[in-house]
Amino acid sequence: MKIGFVVHFFDFRNDVRKIISLVSKSHEVVLFVRPEDEKVMTSVLKEPLEIRLVTEKKAGIVNKIWELLFRFFGQLPRSRGNFYLMEIFKINLIQKEERRNRAKRMMEWSYRMPKVMGYDFLLNRLSYLGKTKIDDIDRFICFTEISDNYFFSRLIKEERPVSVYVYSWDHPCKHLRFSKKVQHLVWNQGLKEDMITLQGFSAEQVKIIGASQFGYIDQFLQKAHTYKNPYPFKYIYFGCALGIPALVPKELEVVQRVAQLMQKHVPDWKLVVRPYPVLSDWKPYDDLKQLSNVVLDDGFRKAKANNLAVSDESVNEKMIKIHYAEAFLHLGTTLGLEAAFTETPSMLVDFDYLNQTRERLSLKNFIHQFQNDKYLNLNGFNNVVKSETKFGQVLESLKAGKISLLPYNQAVRNNMSVQSFERFAERLLESFNK
Repeated sequence: MKIGFVVHFFDFRNDVRKIISLVSKSHEVVLFVRPEDEKVMTSVLKEPLEIRLVTEKKAGIVNKIWELLFRFFGQLPRSRGNFYLMEIFKINLIQKEERRNRAKRMMEWSYRMPKVMGYDFLLNRLSYLGKTKIDDIDRFICFTEISDNYFFSRLIKEERPVSVYVYSWDHPCKHLRFSKKVQHLVWNQGLKEDMITLQGFSAEQVKIIGASQFGYIDQFLQKAHTYKNPYPFKYIYFGCALGIPALVPKELEVVQRVAQLMQKHVPDWKLVVRPYPVLSDWKPYDDLKQLSNVVLDDGFRKAKANNLAVSDESVNEKMIKIHYAEAFLHLGTTLGLEAAFTETPSMLVDFDYLNQTRERLSLKNFIHQFQNDKYLNLNGFNNVVKSETKFGQVLESLKAGKISLLPYNQAVRNNMSVQSFERFAERLLESFNK
């Protein structure tokens, strides 16, 4: 079988590269990529796979009008708050103030418009160039969010066999480019339910194959007993979750407060802080180096132009550091899920004062995104830390050991499953026949 992978974000989706490599051992693989992504792809691609540039976007006023209409009237997931929060995040990444302000105005206009235009409605009306060679491909695999409407439109109009892998647990609640005309593949039953309730899919349109990202957890668990503690002291590991420069200082204020509380309750312990991997500027973290009980875990990413990849070795080192920590703290991140598969208590920090705001761009809204509230903000567990007083009590309990906080980990794991990269690749291929 000849399989076409339509890929983007290739530089830091290490697991996607690994899955493609595994599939290429038994099938012929072609990578379809936008011209602007070619340089990044070739810089991290290890196998001699065929690359085809996607050139389907057709200029013209009609296409522009349809895209503009979809921008204002496109149907949203039922978790509208998550969608708009992500839009705000993206707007705040725009460097030029004039463009940023214009984008904010357009978002405000869009917010008031009725959302009546489905993604398939848009795809059916776009016209494309038809220049990309696709006739020899038996099956196409895309990853959310769809990066090229025109190429995707062509695949659907020409009735090519297409599967779309929903790459992350937060994609059903924040993205809107989901076509009802193709098969979608998800992590687990929970995400299948999200696709049904948030995106309007039928159960038959969504298949469960597992999470590609969790292949690294499987690799780690196989050898966890062989690794040594990376630090000669007891520590709590804090995984930063914010990649939006406007909110990073707010997150670091929480980190500093956690460090102060640790100084009071567990003065001999350290707080090891992992910066957010794909944040472009790590300078804000420098202030943490001045705190006597904070260790900045910043050696896992070297500066590379247009390459935010983290090596497999660094991913494993992250898991080792979580494994040996007394607890893992975060404000809402996939690392919170990953930590739950270890015997280190995973803990969601939601101090009460973080919720005292009505601003759209806030830690409160970040922490209380749909996926966090559904999968991590679980009732009845001390692992969801609602106040500094409660955190102090948790620190006191941790002095006696981790056991009392581990039932939360099991509750999180009940909704997820871990499998090897090899098994994921097998299930991906098996999904074509169902």
